[in-house]
Amino acid sequence: MTVQIRPPILTQEDCSFRMNLREKLEVEPYLDKRTAFCVGENAVHCELYESGPDAPTILFLPGIGTYCELYSELLCKLSQEGFNVVGIDPLGHGYSGGGRGHYTVEQMCDSISSVLDVLQQRFKGPFGIYGYSIGALLAVAAAEQDKRLSAVLCGTLLVPDLAPDLSYRMGWNWTWASSLLLPGFKVPLKSFVDFEQLLKGHPAAKEINQDPLMVFDYPLKTLSSVFNYRCEIVNNRYDFAAAILHGDKDEVLPVSYSKRVMSYCEQPMELLVMERQGHMAPFLKPDLVVKLAAQWFEQKFTKEMAAALI
Repeated sequence: MTVQIRPPILTQEDCSFRMNLREKLEVEPYLDKRTAFCVGENAVHCELYESGPDAPTILFLPGIGTYCELYSELLCKLSQEGFNVVGIDPLGHGYSGGGRGHYTVEQMCDSISSVLDVLQQRFKGPFGIYGYSIGALLAVAAAEQDKRLSAVLCGTLLVPDLAPDLSYRMGWNWTWASSLLLPGFKVPLKSFVDFEQLLKGHPAAKEINQDPLMVFDYPLKTLSSVFNYRCEIVNNRYDFAAAILHGDKDEVLPVSYSKRVMSYCEQPMELLVMERQGHMAPFLKPDLVVKLAAQWFEQKFTKEMAAALI
């Protein structure tokens, strides 16, 4: 089946808020290097930072509420390490089509596979995926479904089978039960995530917290799909390599949780600890994240390509 590619729908190019946000983020030089396009009937927005047709390709999935333009410094610098990097706005997020905040894990897996169909026509591979925060769970789910993804890097990984504590489990059970009756009811993200506080000290913290392209209200159906997804890596081993990248000062999930995840899951995983770093390291310390991510992907892709020659 041919996947339709469309021009991007960049709705805010002449907006003063957008220009101010980009100025605070200091991302204009990086955005000049991106190639934006949409994939499929749902108009999944993608941003490509190209290294070359023979270079490995890394897909990037952003954290909850956000979209890939906000990570352009990280994506561009990762590409400069010798990778094609493709940021993907989840359905209903950023510039992607769909109702605001509306998606299921299964829909995202289908969308990622469609993006891979397009990329395979241009790049020879191999392909990996880097998911940050809630994007990590989506990255794992995509790799479980699509064998083309041979390396999965998780910027923290929340495994719904293993709740961090009882309050998480009770909240997830509530979203599941409530979504059966009121799937479209929206829960305010700011009631449990304060971006301005998490990004304290970042020059664009206030603007990100007011960004109209952010998703600040999530339908119960979306939250239920994410927080009640059953990861197959809990009971099965897959061929893809996997690692968790986690700051030891993470304000959302402690490193001890990642260690529990690694012991709980059948899938082998490595733990890459960022010293003195919190949850928002991709925004606050992009150079460090790029260094660690590039080293890990290069190691895994080199090993994979060497094995293919034997």
